[in-house]
Amino acid sequence: MTEARRDFRRSAGVLCAVASLSAAAGNPGCSRAEDAPGRTVAGSAAGTGGAAATSGAGGGGGAGGAGGAGGAAPYAISTLAPAIAFDATPDAGAAYVYFTAIDAGGRAGVFRTSARGGAGVTEVAAGPPFVAPLGIAASADGGRLFVADPGAGGAALDDAGALFAIDLPGGAVAPVRGGEGMRARGLEVARGADGEERIVFSGRDREGGQPGVFALPARGGEASAIATGSPLVDPSGVAVAGGGAVFVCDTLASPDRTATIFRIEDGFVSAFATGLHVGYPCGLALTRDDAALLVLARDVARGADEVVRIEVASGARSATAAGAPGHDEPGGLHRAKGADVFAFVDHRAQEQGSVFLLGP
Repeated sequence: MTEARRDFRRSAGVLCAVASLSAAAGNPGCSRAEDAPGRTVAGSAAGTGGAAATSGAGGGGGAGGAGGAGGAAPYAISTLAPAIAFDATPDAGAAYVYFTAIDAGGRAGVFRTSARGGAGVTEVAAGPPFVAPLGIAASADGGRLFVADPGAGGAALDDAGALFAIDLPGGAVAPVRGGEGMRARGLEVARGADGEERIVFSGRDREGGQPGVFALPARGGEASAIATGSPLVDPSGVAVAGGGAVFVCDTLASPDRTATIFRIEDGFVSAFATGLHVGYPCGLALTRDDAALLVLARDVARGADEVVRIEVASGARSATAAGAPGHDEPGGLHRAKGADVFAFVDHRAQEQGSVFLLGP
């Protein structure tokens, strides 16, 4: 079994020993031993009124809330839709949430639901060329989505990987030139110093296969390395600050195999936060003012997800409970470009996986 397919199946908690991703996708119920076969991704929306947010030690909110953007407002969490989802992002205005997932027919792709909940799930693009779509991010103007698929390209078991752009609202899919062969996993879209949008993504370099973080013009071009090699081991989720600093979550960089978040700035890589229990792909996003980094993690003691808020200046942490006990397979998390509203997924919530919205 090849590396990207192991990552894709790992992100869904897959326990079945099957030979290919297509076999796993065709029987999504085998992703956990206790699941019944044939569970679906695109069902009716579960509605709002999901898990209530609670503040942890050092949090900015009282019961029922944790410190929000800048610590000024409580966060509330709503369940949007059941889905075997891996990563999610709101659009720029937080009207819709887009997510990568497997549908009821076993096809991998990108889907959409209303950020208000109760509207069901709409297919944006599913099936080929997608094979193992892990990461998703939106452009600043909301006109395109970008997807990292470490299993796309090449022969059936040749994990070349690719980055794809999806035009909205039509759903036309095209590869992003320069993203092929780099096994992209997590990604974010940010404006560079020249004002042009670029895709910042985690993956591996083509020549030596070194893990790293890379940048690529959103219109396509030549990928450039931001950081490669040690101390990075298994980077996935990324977040980009307005000043250019990049935060990347690495699931295997610590000796105890908890996650480490690294900060990359001016070519230097330093540990920003350690000891986090996360899922795959790791979900993290900065608040709009870059004051805090939100990380989707596991509360090991409670056996459930939590959103950990880490103040960038001080490193102080607070936590928002993000699910009932047993909902403990977190995936990706992203912020809307124009608001402190976040979308995230859990592979196990509601017994089949769910997409959530977190906002003030």
